[in-house]
Amino acid sequence: MKKILNNPADIMDETMAGYALSNQKRLYLPPGTHSMMRKKPKERGKVRLVVGNGGGHEPGLMGWVGFGMYDLDCLGNIFTAQSGKVFFEAIKEMGGGSPILLTIANHAGDVANGNLAFSLCRKESLEVEKVLFYDDIASAPKGQEEDRRGMAGMMFSIKCAGAMAEKGASLAECVRVFEKARDNVRTIALTLGNCTHPATGLQMMETPVDKVGLGAGVHGESGALEIPFAPGRELAKVACDMLIEDKPFKADDEVCVLVNGMGSTTMMELSIFYRDVSIYLESRGIKVYDGTAGNYITTQEMAGLSLSFMKLDDELKRCWDAPCSTPAYTNC
Repeated sequence: MKKILNNPADIMDETMAGYALSNQKRLYLPPGTHSMMRKKPKERGKVRLVVGNGGGHEPGLMGWVGFGMYDLDCLGNIFTAQSGKVFFEAIKEMGGGSPILLTIANHAGDVANGNLAFSLCRKESLEVEKVLFYDDIASAPKGQEEDRRGMAGMMFSIKCAGAMAEKGASLAECVRVFEKARDNVRTIALTLGNCTHPATGLQMMETPVDKVGLGAGVHGESGALEIPFAPGRELAKVACDMLIEDKPFKADDEVCVLVNGMGSTTMMELSIFYRDVSIYLESRGIKVYDGTAGNYITTQEMAGLSLSFMKLDDELKRCWDAPCSTPAYTNC
């Protein structure tokens, strides 16, 4: 796989520098750091949302930095969580005396380093709480949701918590809404093709040409099972049924839908799949209130997508509809 790179050792430095330059009205990258911040900081005293994660998933999660979502994304190297100490220093530098909601994707490295950053924040007497993303139904059985991986459905939780923070809600209220959204989100991935590690050039997973993988992870982990390749409407039915059964989602529920491209899937394919999902959910009596399709968390050039649903109530609707402006997603 050919990739437009320079020195593999400089991938994340150059990626972040270029992303900041291409979004310079929204983002600020302090020189010599991996701390992607909002160009215009939130007002002092409002809750600030932070995350530390690895690169290789662009635009996630630095593309979620901006009004209505994250205040800081502290990135590590490719598929490697940022050091907890570095993450802590970035939070301390950015915090400005405001309360901090530290979010952690449920992957081993992210959890270890996020917990370290959280502990260091507490030792410095910063006002901070931590929350964990988990939405991938393929990674742990129903009833063991807290063991599941964080996937693209994380976007729903941070969008809702970000809306609360922008309107001046307390840290406790931001935590409550984050957890409410998270507990109503389910995600499943469908992979069609392979991807390679940008630094090593090594293939990270393999999907036979006549198969679709179900349940792959965002770091190229193989799916839980393979099914025969089929038209989009049939794949949409399989994915929808898995999500519907897991929550469960029921007739008369209202949901937000996220169709997330995993790297090389075209907008044409994502749009067709979103349409097929909407038609199938309607046939099951489930109303699609709103949603989006696009590349939000990718795995290099992996072919495929993930499907996420968030069950809504009036409060989550208001949070989802609240203004948001980031490089990856905007609704205003």
